[in-house]
Amino acid sequence: MLEGVDRLMLTTVRLTSFFDKQELGHATGFFYHGRLDGKPNYWLVTNWHVVSGRNALDPTVCLNRKTGAVPNRLQLRLILAAATPEYAANAHQRQLLMQEQSVQLYDNEGRAIWKQHRLKNEIDIAVINCAAGVTTDRYQVVGANEAAQQNDMAIEIGNDVFILGYPLGFSHFLETPIWKKGSIASEPNFETLDTKGRIIIDATTRAGMSGAPVFMRAKTHYVSENGEIKAHVNATRLIGIYASRPNLKSQGDDVEEDRRAEVGYVYKSGHIHDTIVNGIRGPDFGCLPT
Repeated sequence: MLEGVDRLMLTTVRLTSFFDKQELGHATGFFYHGRLDGKPNYWLVTNWHVVSGRNALDPTVCLNRKTGAVPNRLQLRLILAAATPEYAANAHQRQLLMQEQSVQLYDNEGRAIWKQHRLKNEIDIAVINCAAGVTTDRYQVVGANEAAQQNDMAIEIGNDVFILGYPLGFSHFLETPIWKKGSIASEPNFETLDTKGRIIIDATTRAGMSGAPVFMRAKTHYVSENGEIKAHVNATRLIGIYASRPNLKSQGDDVEEDRRAEVGYVYKSGHIHDTIVNGIRGPDFGCLPT
């Protein structure tokens, strides 16, 4: 039933954060493929602020201001792979089956199972090694970097991008993400002290999209980094992870403040790989980064 469905749809999952049984909010995560100890492996990627429950710019601020609770687990749903026995038991129904998973964020001693960038909350990225807590071998799981392999696509200001996530927790086809279109709105290839590994995109993002993968997609051909025009159907490059909207100063009108500029921060994809390879364990449960 998934023939003809874009592979990017299987890279991304809706995350619901919990403190024990208390639901705290919705976010987005995606899978990243690589090798660990010589074997294929996946990592679940999202934002630091999603798993910590704290503002990445000011970790003393809890995102759930009403209760002050921070998450200790995530919940997600995945589509079962075709070869699993559940389909044989329900062959007459001819429908895709899904299962929920609960992913613990801390061990019994309160130590984080997830990793953060070595710069901690300054880079708003967190990763969970699926071998340590997320079952993937029974499910339709695709790594974002597996589905997006045109890594020589030129990343330039003005290029169209797609943010795959769950605006306000919304989905339409099973649990697959909504594609929100935007464009690269700041210089993507050079850094200053203020950019902090981020670029700006012009897009109407919403709460629930934190942790969404951001892709460039070219339908028939693309321009490579060396200026060559290459023919390729649905050429795709992962350029980063969506994190948040800037906290803009009020201008004194009645427009919702965080929607005024309709722009958002994206951390460049190199920081995802860096967090997986060189990241450090997140802070203990209830503790601030030190």
